[in-house]
Amino acid sequence: MTSLDTTFAHPFYFLRHGETDFNHDRRFQGQLDSQLNETGLAQAAMAADALKTEPISAIVASPLSRARVTAEMVAEARGETVKTDAGLMECHLGIHQGEPYAPWLSDYWTGGFAPEGGEDFWQFRARVFPAMRRIVAGGANRLIVAHGGLWYAARSLVRMEPDLDRMPNALALYIQPDGDRWDVRLVGQDDRFGARTQAQGL
Repeated sequence: MTSLDTTFAHPFYFLRHGETDFNHDRRFQGQLDSQLNETGLAQAAMAADALKTEPISAIVASPLSRARVTAEMVAEARGETVKTDAGLMECHLGIHQGEPYAPWLSDYWTGGFAPEGGEDFWQFRARVFPAMRRIVAGGANRLIVAHGGLWYAARSLVRMEPDLDRMPNALALYIQPDGDRWDVRLVGQDDRFGARTQAQGL
């Protein structure tokens, strides 16, 4: 397990993609390139409306369709464009991608389970957390549009106030980093914020 720098240079925005059929059906998607479903498109539209007037300086997304399309809907509402960064892709769950959720998932987030043909949690975290830091280092108020797994990776390294232990689909957040603490603010109105939500798809 490699030690990672938790210092972020600037505040930033974070948005998980909208819902997919994999999320709805509780199946592992990992790096499968699943699409937003009807609910996910509506969620992305709501997030785009919430972020429309925020002082976002750039939008950077995972290249996986569910995140990229969510980001493109935000960008369209703002008259802007999206850049993609492969470092933001969800964890690769190897032979288990496409399978129904299984009890080993909780062990995955603590490094206790390594999916055959995929990334273990430490490999995943060592990829995505520095990618987030690099993007944020480019300037204040950048928007990262990615996946729930990135939130788990961040939570294993920093303290969050308030602590959102599950990342719902398309919940727009503004994050003010302070060393190993992140102050998290909801952008717009959403009754899922601060609630313990059911674990959703990867």
